[in-house]
Amino acid sequence: MREKAFLVTAAALVALEVVSASLQGLPLAAGFHPLSWTGMVRCADIILFFALFRILSVPLSGVGLHGFVKGGLLGLAVSIILGSGFFLVSYATQTLWGVDLRAFVNPGVKIRGLFPLLSVCLLGPFAEEIFFRGLCYTLIRAHRGVWLSVVFSAIIFAASHLLGAGTATGVLIPLVGGVVFALLYEYTGSLFAPFILHGAGNFILFSRII
Repeated sequence: MREKAFLVTAAALVALEVVSASLQGLPLAAGFHPLSWTGMVRCADIILFFALFRILSVPLSGVGLHGFVKGGLLGLAVSIILGSGFFLVSYATQTLWGVDLRAFVNPGVKIRGLFPLLSVCLLGPFAEEIFFRGLCYTLIRAHRGVWLSVVFSAIIFAASHLLGAGTATGVLIPLVGGVVFALLYEYTGSLFAPFILHGAGNFILFSRII
């Protein structure tokens, strides 16, 4: 029953994404900033997710929505470690060779306004973690071992970023991120760990303040 509910929820979320992508080309959506539109779609994703799981009587713990304190603290710790490492490597490459890694991983993307930033750092990561780790990874993990589940879910995650990537690094980064997020979810059993890391990573890459 839970696997069927997962599949129904995943199919509904994919359908919502297809509909929103179709609507984005219409005049109705033309007045919205692309990230604002994405933020509204992610809000709809989250609402749909909670509504379907309530209707289907599936506990939220089944997709890792528990252990907020433990998962959140571990995600924060990993974010600090990896963020500090990225800052040091970026500083070193810019000082020694004049190469700004931030421009390499985020070529020309500028975020202005609170809601677009929330869309990228909170709404987007939360909705994506629900779908890619809470649903996709959990479904694959029920039939395969850890490493195959990690790799397959990471490939699906990277493939979803393919259209907006523009560069090889635009696909490589979510592929590596997908592996790290899945491993963190496997280790903690809490979706809040990869969610915090995902949001912090997006903030570092897209806010351009570091």
